[in-house]
Amino acid sequence: MTVHFTWFHERFRVLPTDATEDIVRIDACVYILILISTQLFRDKSANRGHIRWLPFVANLDDMGSYSWGSAALAWLYRCMCRVMNKNVTNLASPLHLGARN
Repeated sequence: MTVHFTWFHERFRVLPTDATEDIVRIDACVYILILISTQLFRDKSANRGHIRWLPFVANLDDMGSYSWGSAALAWLYRCMCRVMNKNVTNLASPLHLGARN
């Protein structure tokens, strides 16, 4: 199941000036979900995000305890395995893996 990013952009485009802490946290979760879906774990659907990432952004306090580098590497291997299928013509997308200073 996926969600169109246009829905996210329409719903969460501007943070209200009178936003409560809960609203700010929800908007932060949505923003991080979009980043995860479009940058870290990208697939061929450029305008949709899979809901599989929702449990990982549900609690902002727990996000630092996940091994995001290992997960990104596993995702890369998964994409590479799918490319090995003779019917697949390209990798899911460019993968943005940068070196840390």
